[in-house]
Amino acid sequence: MAVKFHDLYTILKDKLNFIQSNSTMKTFIQLIVTLFIAFVVYSCGPSLPQDQESAVGTSAAAEYWNMNDTGTEGDAIVLEKNRSSIVSKFKLRNFVFSVKLQTTEGAEGLLAFHTRVTPEGVLAKGYTVAINNSDYSVGSPQKSGSLSLIRNNFVRTASDGKWFDITVSVEGNLIKVSVDGYLVAEYTEPANAFRLPDVATRLLSEGQMVICKTNGLGKILVGEMSVKPLNPKLSKAETMPQDEVATVIDSLNQVGFPLIDFHGHLKGGLTMEQAREHARQNGFNYGIAANCGLKFPVTSDSTLNAYLDEISAEPVFKVMQAEGREWVTLFSPEAVARFDYIFTDAMTWTDHKGRRLRLWIPEETFVENDQQFMEMITSKIEAIMSAEPVDIYVNPTFLPEQLAARYDSLWTPERMNRVINVLKKNQVALEINARYKIPSIEFLKRAKAAGVKFTFGTNNTRNDDLYRLEYGIDAIRKLGLTPDDIFLPRPKGERKVLKMGLPAKVTG
Repeated sequence: MAVKFHDLYTILKDKLNFIQSNSTMKTFIQLIVTLFIAFVVYSCGPSLPQDQESAVGTSAAAEYWNMNDTGTEGDAIVLEKNRSSIVSKFKLRNFVFSVKLQTTEGAEGLLAFHTRVTPEGVLAKGYTVAINNSDYSVGSPQKSGSLSLIRNNFVRTASDGKWFDITVSVEGNLIKVSVDGYLVAEYTEPANAFRLPDVATRLLSEGQMVICKTNGLGKILVGEMSVKPLNPKLSKAETMPQDEVATVIDSLNQVGFPLIDFHGHLKGGLTMEQAREHARQNGFNYGIAANCGLKFPVTSDSTLNAYLDEISAEPVFKVMQAEGREWVTLFSPEAVARFDYIFTDAMTWTDHKGRRLRLWIPEETFVENDQQFMEMITSKIEAIMSAEPVDIYVNPTFLPEQLAARYDSLWTPERMNRVINVLKKNQVALEINARYKIPSIEFLKRAKAAGVKFTFGTNNTRNDDLYRLEYGIDAIRKLGLTPDDIFLPRPKGERKVLKMGLPAKVTG
């Protein structure tokens, strides 16, 4: 794949101008860059003992922090007003910092480090970590634990109304951010780190810490905090090779592009931690899918609930792969709605002779007439995407082995348009699949012109066939995709399955 960065940069600056067009993101970015903290003046403040954990929370707030427009509730410091903040009197290079937080509905904020607060109240430099537990598609898409615009997190890692912990550590050039003990962001800053102009000052140095409210909704409660200063001369960790794909991923992170592999599986020995590590190191988020349907691991509400209860705390999207067509008869809408989103393909169905087809298995795919078979495939896609309450069409336009070499001729403009029209009508997103490199770029161009939303997906089968969204990155470049073109999960109360219900009979 030949992805030229200067081409992508042009797209990002000229076509991905969502920062200017999206008021929520614009406000968020402006606050990060030009945060006003009234009447706070930079102070060297007290020093902290190296390699020794110190309580710097509410019990010692006045000694270690300057307060701006804060209140109290019991033992907690309350940030309620837009830009209300607490600013450290100390500054650090290497450290482990932990804070207990609670948000109420709508509240958003940030935790900044290696920063400097100017007399004008500007955050002059450093990194920020998002504090945001709002539902999906509500407020900023970046959720708690996001190392904002460097290693973005779009997965809800905590809930409003409940206390949670954020821990940030800097050791040499290695930054780690954890939420409730789960590592959410991990970034090793390379020498001469690439930065777009808008994030040029997001670099490691030394500086203050800030906890700040970034909107006027709800409130953030700050509980106990602790900090452990580390040796300021810690050696630097080795960075990952910075190839062309990594550079593009870094640039997309720096404009807040939702880089998510929506279609991952724990198969072939792949563990949850291995999947999460792969995503963290490569700069994107994961959706981990359970196979749900007849003769699959999840076959009922009880097995569905047990699975979700087991992985509930994991910082990944929890996904249902709706298998076969019988899945609609096995589960209740309420149970299905516990998943962040649902996807299905059109690779399993019954033909006009009553034969059960699985298109990825040559022995179970019966192609007697090419054109008739394509008509069946197209009709099945239309029926499935119309009747089943799914969010994403995955493995899209897949053709069996017997037909795959003639993909471009068999997927005629008329057939492409039929599929695209049904996706648009039923608000089903279209996967850009890394494993099969489908749909074709021509198909994707037509879908974009029609206003269809997209996702990126791998559909890995082993622990050694993971990708880095390469085909999706190619599509971003060739189609000029923007964040507005990318699907994000619906809020819990607006899940498609709750609005549509489940069909009374299978689609084929």
